[in-house]
Amino acid sequence: MKVTSSDIKNSFGKYLRLCSMEPIYITKNGEVIAKLMNHTEEDEIIENSGNLRQIYDVDGTLNKLYDPQRVSEAIEAYNMSRMKMTYDEFKTMNDSSQHRYEYIDGEVYMLASPNVYHQRLVSRLHITMDQYLTGKPCDVFMSPFDVTLLRRGNEKFTNIVQPDLLVICNWKEDTDSSGRYQGIPRLLVEVLSPGNTQKEMFTKLDLYRDSGVEEYWLVDPLKGNAIIYRFADYAIVETEVFSGDEACESMIYKGLTFKVLE
Repeated sequence: MKVTSSDIKNSFGKYLRLCSMEPIYITKNGEVIAKLMNHTEEDEIIENSGNLRQIYDVDGTLNKLYDPQRVSEAIEAYNMSRMKMTYDEFKTMNDSSQHRYEYIDGEVYMLASPNVYHQRLVSRLHITMDQYLTGKPCDVFMSPFDVTLLRRGNEKFTNIVQPDLLVICNWKEDTDSSGRYQGIPRLLVEVLSPGNTQKEMFTKLDLYRDSGVEEYWLVDPLKGNAIIYRFADYAIVETEVFSGDEACESMIYKGLTFKVLE
């Protein structure tokens, strides 16, 4: 991420927290003049040792590039998984970052790499939806895909999310000159993974209900369960729950069915 020296001066605390996720390159007059990055115990070993061989010793005693306990402690202490910032600040960060983020109600969520169960289910469901929508004026798209949602059409409550799958219709009409989709999807799908359950089940459910989306699928690839919500007038008007041995079916696309455990 690149930020100006003025931004660093005005918001040093914010960028000090962000540098644990990715290096912060500080610019002045358009040129990079410094780099702000996270400092670890491994950095100290490298800096204080003239023999770098010990860092990569075959017994692995010093090769601790990733310590889950230390990372989780840092996240808890500095709230790195969720941060507050303005929409303009988020756009600046998101446009210059190689990481994936979501922005919901003023909070930033960093998206983790999904596991194989998540990806297999997304791939299967994408194929099923694509086959169903062939010949229809709608298409299914797969993340990464930024979707801008306004709560009840109010730009003061702008959110950016990356659903796992989304069905959008007449998408060319709602795509701007930069190739960014600006419309409202008809159907959104989120597949649960460890660490995102609460956000998908509560935070996103509330956002999608309040943004004009018509249907929301919430799928658990391990248990095989699925919950489908239908929205109208910013309210939940219908809910269907499917267990692992049942095929779930869309409420707005009759005949679109999918069995989670296959």
